[in-house]
Amino acid sequence: MDPDKTKLIDMSLTIFHGCPAYPRLGVPQVTRTSYRARDGFNAERLEMSSHTCTHVDMPEHFYEGTGDGASLPLERFWGLGVILDFRGRVEAGEGLGVDKIAEFGQAIQPGDFALINTGWNQKRGYGVDYLKKWPYLDGEAASYLKDKGVKAVGIDALSLGGYAKEQAQPCHEILLSAGILIIEEVFFPEEIMDGKKRLVSAFPLKIEKGTASPVRLVAYDL
Repeated sequence: MDPDKTKLIDMSLTIFHGCPAYPRLGVPQVTRTSYRARDGFNAERLEMSSHTCTHVDMPEHFYEGTGDGASLPLERFWGLGVILDFRGRVEAGEGLGVDKIAEFGQAIQPGDFALINTGWNQKRGYGVDYLKKWPYLDGEAASYLKDKGVKAVGIDALSLGGYAKEQAQPCHEILLSAGILIIEEVFFPEEIMDGKKRLVSAFPLKIEKGTASPVRLVAYDL
């Protein structure tokens, strides 16, 4: 990889004070604590759930002692990304089943990052569609991706599972129990929607027993 010839594509959402977050996890607080004019330097305090903005869910999220950001090897957090494009084809609160995910079956290979674009990051805000009625991956589709041998599954919604508990748990349990990472609130810039597979990385903070971590999700145009 030649740094001078590699274009980096940002697939992360911006963290800001009061930005949208999963209900019940608290609103992010970004507070300026120091000012150069007064203190000689600028600094801020960041308070938010580790499951906020673009982040990776670890197996530890559902299964204690199975892998966190401090113990999992860095190789687990990068791979070839294949984008499953469902823009304009899903409804609010719809569960994506095997019938739809399997449309991309030939493109999905073992070790891939399967990244689901529903168009929901365009709705980012404080409306009910973004905060409670996003499309999600159902359990059968999660089993399908597990059997395909993917390394990670991502989506551009607040969660890979739905808002209701019975919608939220199946995909998390199926994937995380198999050591498959989950990436939530993925951002899909238009330039990446060209059908090309790219190397992607989602390196976490090294948080001991961390169930998740914010990440700077990056695609590499080699």
